[in-house]
Amino acid sequence: MVQKILLLPVAKYFASLCRCMATGVLFSGQGAQRIGMGQECANSPILSNCLTLASDLLHLDLKKICFTGPVEELTRTDVCQVALYAVGYGVFSTLMDRGILTDVACCAGLSLGEWTALAAAGAFTFEAGLPLVALRGKLMNEACRMIPGGMLSLIGGTREEVFTLCRESGLYPSNFNAPDQVVISGSIAGIASAMDLARNFSFRRIIPINVAGAYHCPLMSEAQSAFLLKIKNLNIRKPFIPVFSNVTGQPHGDPNDIRRLLIEQITAPVQWEICMQSAAAIGVNNFCECGAGKVLASLAKKNLPGAIAHEAGEFLKAERG
Repeated sequence: MVQKILLLPVAKYFASLCRCMATGVLFSGQGAQRIGMGQECANSPILSNCLTLASDLLHLDLKKICFTGPVEELTRTDVCQVALYAVGYGVFSTLMDRGILTDVACCAGLSLGEWTALAAAGAFTFEAGLPLVALRGKLMNEACRMIPGGMLSLIGGTREEVFTLCRESGLYPSNFNAPDQVVISGSIAGIASAMDLARNFSFRRIIPINVAGAYHCPLMSEAQSAFLLKIKNLNIRKPFIPVFSNVTGQPHGDPNDIRRLLIEQITAPVQWEICMQSAAAIGVNNFCECGAGKVLASLAKKNLPGAIAHEAGEFLKAERG
C-alpha cells in the first residue's frame, strides 16, 4: 500500500488525502484574480449557477469576464470582489458535491475571501451574502476613486523595518501574510516614496500588487462607514465549523461579533499569519485553496512548515485522469 501511494502523482495523492484527513479550505482575496479563474470547474452546474446569480446582480457576463477577460474589467474592485466570491464558493461547492472534500475542519479567506469562507461554513447563504459583497466592492471602488492608492508586498526584511518604512512614507501595514511577507498600502504618492525608500532596507523584493486601491487601511474609512448601515440587515448565524477572522486571527463566534469584525475588516490589517497559526492549533495541516490560484496555498506552506496545500484545480485534473 505504501509503495502504491508513493507512485501516485502528487495532486492525485492530495485529492485522496482530502477524503480521509481534516482539511482547511482557503478562499482567495482581491489581488489573486486572474483570467481563467474557475475554468477547472467550467462544466460544473453549481459554479455556473453562482456566476449566473452574480451576473444578474451586476448586469454583466461574469463568466466571460472570469474566463476570458478583459483583465481591466476583472480588476475593477466592484467586479473583482463579486467574481472571487462566486468562483470561490462555486469551486468549493463543486468539490463537496463530487466527494473530494469530505472532512472540512475549518475555513479561512483573505480579505474578500473571508466572506466566501463564512458562506461556505454556513454563517449565511451564498445568495444572502452576494448583494452585500457587491455593495462592499462598489463602496470600496468609490473610495478608490476618491482617494487613489495602491499596495506593495514586501518580501524579507524585519517587522521593525516594515513599520519604519511605513512611518517614513506615510503608508500603513495592511496584510501580515507570513513571517517574511507583509503588504503595505496607502496613497499613490506614498507608494512611490516607499518604493524609493525601500532600497535603504533589507527587503529582498518589493512587488506592486494588482489591485485598484489601498485596502485595509484608513483610506477605506468612507466605504466602512457606508457599509455599516447595510450589513445590519444580513442574517448571520454562528458558523458550523471554525472560520478565522482577518482582524483577530481567531475563530469567529457570536453573530454580532462577526458583523462587527466584517465592518472593521475594511480598514484593519489582515492577520493572515495568525489565521494559519490558529488552523495549526486545532490540528489542521492539510489545505485546499478554492478560488483564483495558489497564492494562499503557497502562504500556508510558508507559515506552517510541512503543511500540505494545493489549489483546487490541481487535484480536480487528477480526478479526471
